[in-house]
Order: sequence, then C-alpha cells, then structure tokens
Amino acid sequence: MTEESFDVTEAGKAGIEAERVTQILCAGCGKVLDVSHLPSFTEIKCPACGMAQIVPARFGGFWLIGKLGSGGMGVIYHAMDKELGRHVALKVMKKELGANNEFVQSFKHEAQAAAALNHPNVVQIYSFGQVESQFYIAMELVSGGRLDEMIDNGVALEETRALEIHLQVVAGLRAASEAGLVHGDIKPANILFGLNGEAKVVDFGLASYIGQQQQGGAVWGTPYYIAPEKARGKRVDFRSDIYSLGATLFHVLTGQVPFDGATSTDVVMARLNQPAPNLLDINPDLHPETAALVARMLEVDPSMRHPSYPALQINMEAALEASRKPLKKSTSSMTAMMNFKGFREPMFNRKFLVRAGIGLAAVVVLAAIAGVVYASHRHQLRIKAEAAERQQMAKALEQGEATAARINALAELITQLGAPVQPLADRINKIAAANTNLNTAAARAALEIDVALDILNDTDDTMAMADVAYQRLQAAKTYAAMHEPSRQLESYFNIMIERQNVIKERKAAAEQVMADAGKILAQAAAAANQAREAAAQKAAREKAAKAAQELAIKQAAEAERQRPRMIQLELDMVDRVRGANSTLIAQRKFNNAAEKIVEIKGNLTQPEAQAYLKNVQDSYAAMAKLKAFIIAAIQKAPYRNGWTTSGTARDIIKANDKQGLTITLGTSGSIAIAWDQVTVGQLVKIANYYMGTAGLTDEARAEMILNTALFCYENGVFKTAETYAIEAGKMNPALKSEALRLMPGFAEE
Repeated sequence: MTEESFDVTEAGKAGIEAERVTQILCAGCGKVLDVSHLPSFTEIKCPACGMAQIVPARFGGFWLIGKLGSGGMGVIYHAMDKELGRHVALKVMKKELGANNEFVQSFKHEAQAAAALNHPNVVQIYSFGQVESQFYIAMELVSGGRLDEMIDNGVALEETRALEIHLQVVAGLRAASEAGLVHGDIKPANILFGLNGEAKVVDFGLASYIGQQQQGGAVWGTPYYIAPEKARGKRVDFRSDIYSLGATLFHVLTGQVPFDGATSTDVVMARLNQPAPNLLDINPDLHPETAALVARMLEVDPSMRHPSYPALQINMEAALEASRKPLKKSTSSMTAMMNFKGFREPMFNRKFLVRAGIGLAAVVVLAAIAGVVYASHRHQLRIKAEAAERQQMAKALEQGEATAARINALAELITQLGAPVQPLADRINKIAAANTNLNTAAARAALEIDVALDILNDTDDTMAMADVAYQRLQAAKTYAAMHEPSRQLESYFNIMIERQNVIKERKAAAEQVMADAGKILAQAAAAANQAREAAAQKAAREKAAKAAQELAIKQAAEAERQRPRMIQLELDMVDRVRGANSTLIAQRKFNNAAEKIVEIKGNLTQPEAQAYLKNVQDSYAAMAKLKAFIIAAIQKAPYRNGWTTSGTARDIIKANDKQGLTITLGTSGSIAIAWDQVTVGQLVKIANYYMGTAGLTDEARAEMILNTALFCYENGVFKTAETYAIEAGKMNPALKSEALRLMPGFAEE
C-alpha cells in the first residue's frame, strides 16, 4: 500500500490534509511494521516486542501523533519535529485561509513578531511555514492543563490563587504589548499551565490576525469576554486585552461570566447597555480591593481602565497582598456614634477661652524672638567651625588618597620585580638536585631568593594594612580621627620604598650567582629539554591514538543512534517511489514500475530499507509474471464469455502486453480493452480461469495464486489478498515464508 493524501479530521470538517504512513519503525526493537491497513492515530502493539505506539500521519517535516483540539482557524495536533526531534503543538490552519493573500502576508508578518517574543508566561512560537496550501505554526507543547478546565461547571477559584495566576498573565501581556502585539481573544481557554503550574498565554496575535481580516463584518471573538469597543467595530489596543482579562478574572472568581444571554448577540448587547455586575454582590467573601480592581478593568470607556500594564500590575499586586489578610466586615463605631441623633458637642465658655489664648500667645511670641536671636549667633559660629574642619578633613583625605595611590604603585612595581623570583627559585632547586657540583652556587643563590620571597609576602601584608588604614581615613567623622590613619599610610609608604630597593639588590645578586654557572646550567637545560621533547612526542602519539580510538567509538555510536532515523528516511524514500508508481500499477505496467523502483537502489544504505526495496521489486516481478501468464494463456485458448464487466458476457480472444485485451462484440467484430480498463476483479477472474484450465503443476499453480494475492495486496484489496496468500501456503508450504515476507501479517491463518 502506498502513501496517500487523506483527511485526518472527522468528516473533513476542519479542512486539514496530511499523508498517510504505510511503514513505521518500532521504537522498541527497530522492527519494520506494515501499517498501511490502519487509520492514523491508531494505537498498535509491536508483534515482536509488544511495545505500544501510535500510527502517525505525516505533515511536511512533522509526525502528527494525536489531536489536541480544534477551533475556527484549524486543528491543533501533538506532533514530533522530525529534524529537531522535539515534541511540539502544531496548529494547522484551514486550507481556505491560505487562499487569502492579504491574510497570508499579514499572518506571516505577525507570526514572525510573535516568534521573537520569548517570555516564561507566553507559549513560545518555534516556527511558521506551509505544506502545499496549508499554513502551520509549531509552538511549545504545554501539558499542565487550561484555566477553563479549572473552572468547569461553575467552580470558582480561591481568590489568592486566581490573582497569582492573572499576575503571571499580565506579565506575559505586558511583554507582548512592549513588542507591539495585541492578543485580541483573552479567555480562560487561552491560558494554559506548565508542568510547574506557571500560567502561559497561547495564540498571541493569532486572534488579532483573524480579527483584522473581519473588521467591518461580523464581530470575531468570544462574546463572553469581548471588549465593548471591539463589539462596536472600533479600533482596539492593549486596553481591550485588559477588559477581556477582567472578564476572565470575573469568571474565575465567581464561577459565572459577567454578561450572559440566550444568544451571542444578547451577550454583546448586554455588555454595551449595562454596567458590569459588582463582584461583591455575587461573591461577598471577596476583598473590596479585588472588586475595585475588576470593576476598573471592566470599564466600558477604555480611557477609564488602567493606562498601562505596569499600572495594572501595581493594582493587582495590591489586591493580591490584601487577599492574603483576613476579610474585615465591621462598621466604624466612631461613625455610628457621630450619626446617632442624641450626640451633642460639649458646652464651654468660649469667650474666656479666646481671651486666655491671646495672652498666652503674646508671651510665647516674645520668648520665641529672644531664642531665635541667640540661636542664630550660635548657629553662625558653628557653621564657621564646621567649614574649617571640613577643609582640613578634605586636605587630609586628599593627602591620604595620594599616599595610598603611591603605595599601590610601589606594590605593583615590587610584584613585577618579584615575578621572576619564584621561577628562578624553582630552577635553582632543580639544578641543585641534578648537579652536585653546583650545590654551593645554588645555596648562595637560594639565600638571596629567600630574602626576595619574604619581601613579596610582606608586601601583601603591608598592602592589606594600608587598605585598612585608608578605609579608616575615609570613615573618619572628624579631623582628629583622621590623624592616626594618615600617619600609618605615610609609614607604610616608607616601608615599601625600602623593600623595593632590597628586592632589586637580592634579585640581581641571585642572577649573578647563576650567571657564573651558566655553562653547566645551559647543558643541564638542553638535556632536560631533550627529555621533555621526547616525553612530549610520546605523549602526543599516545594522545593521538587515543583520540582516534575515541573518535571511532563516538562515530560508531552516533551512527548507531542515527540508524533508526536513517532507516525511516530510506523507508520513506521507497514509499514515495512506490506511491508514484501507483499510476503504472493501475495501467498494469509492472515492469516499468520495477525499473522506477530500482533507480533508488544506490541511495539505500540500511539493510532494512534494502530489504523493503527488494520486497517491492519482488512484488512487481510477481505481478509481471501473472500478467505474462494470462497473456500466454489467452493466446493459446480464448476465454469464452470471460469478459463480464460490461454486463453482457463476451469472449476474450487476444491479449497483448502493451495494448491490453481484445474481446468479441458478436456480429459487430471485436474491440481492444486497455489494461487500465481491466478491473482488479476482472483480472483475478481471468487468472483463476486459466489457473484451472492451463494444466499447471501444483507447484506452478501455487506460485500463480501467490502472484494473484500480491496483485490484490498492491491494489488495496486486502481481504482477497489474505485469502489467496493462505491458499498458496496450503498448496505449497515453502511459499508461506515468501508470502509473510512480501505481505507482512497477511499470510497467517
């Protein structure tokens, strides 16, 4: 059975077409399975290892494994990307959408923009393309459920959890808005959950693409959540998504949509003519902050909603924080007291209070004036003193910074001078160990080197202490407190100068001692170099040999890992040629089909694909032999009343390989019937007649019965093929294995 195009949805309602697969490779044991007689998405078990697997369908570069859902745009499948080897959600658009060039260009542009959006709360779009006239989008496969499933049957979510989910959705919407995208159809079904419970928005931009194509016509969108401005056919922006998200949050918190009606039109009209219900009227256990948040999101006028996503996030975070606290429902006791009719203001002698207040105020004013004059004088003196101290502190800090910089410069210079010291010490130790006649010189040089190494170690300690002193200088709040760290910095600077001179002298002395033994040192170094080179060459050879061995193992492992994929690709190659040969099979040009199939033999490297090709070749050869037998038999003896296709029995009097059959027309002569006009049933009938009358041996007759079975199998008449295959095996048991090879699973009784 060859590949054929077929509809993978129920009764073709979605308008999606894919290719049927006739051969698959068992994922468990690698056995080639014939699935040509099974519908796509059927679960089967491998007869060899028992592993269950799904019969896929082929759609371009994807294996379709199962249907996830469908909608107005097309169908979503669980699919496997054959090239990248990853599971994806594949959204295949209806074929009629591909006929709209304006939609295709807009959709392609927006899909590219959505694919560039990478956010943890947005379902990632991997790729966009088309197979023939069907467009598709490959998306991240999210398997943690949907929000609409969580609120099914009117179940409301707990307030805090609902706000946490919608905060994540707002983060995804904000990222999309910053990329210039508007969703256009926010609703519970478009909010999915990852394995860790994180909310993800799906179909970013896809809804708005369709909406753009339908502006001016019917309103597109989910009526329970659609924004009023969209329902009126006006321009939409991110605030329309905020409205839809508010309607979604309303539904999640109450278990019911904010507006309902008998028809979609009734729902939309209710939204245009009525304000949104108060959340607290439906669910009084919610916090007022949450009710106020949703009410603002559901404002009819877009300008009254949140002006931006950051503003919405702040508002929603506040509601979330409030939701985590106990709900307060008490009325203020003070307000109740003030509203009580018997409450009266206490009666006092107001004139007495006024006079006493005036006198007291005069005394206070005079005292305040005197205090201000004294305080001002003290303040001026304090300002001058503080300015002088600040000037002194600034100068001390400037001097400290300069001293610290000089200390750092000296430390860097000492480090540079000491850089060759440790390698020189190592060389001295090696020479002393290998050349006993240099022990005295090595000891003298080692003494000088030890002094230099001590200086390097002391320099690190001095730098650390200088850093502490500098930090104390910076942290000092008074000029007196800066005196001691300043003095310490100057002391450390003098120490560093002395150490610089000493390390120069010691290093020079050590180098001079070693120069005196330069000849012996050079000889020792040359010998050491030769030994190192020999060791390096040996190590390089061993490393190269090991690398070659590891590469060979890696290549073999990679080849073995890729083998199943290569097998499937080569099986697909054979299937494509086999499918292309269907026209030749219908014309009964079996030899021509065999010539076509053999052209790809040189491209096959896997034994399984080569075996499959041989099976197809042998099937074509068997059918060609059956055709030759029929032609020879007719030439020897016409088949009286053998042609029954036309309704009136006619004699078959001649047969020709290219021209077909010749049948009589009674007194009107005869007519030639092309081979492609000879039905499967008619050809089988002719074969049966001559197998019974041509005087064949049992062995030859069994072979022709098997050839007839192969002819039926290749033309899709499986039941008849199975019957003939079993009969051939009974007549000649030696043919049973041949039948099993050429028709897997059909020759068993």
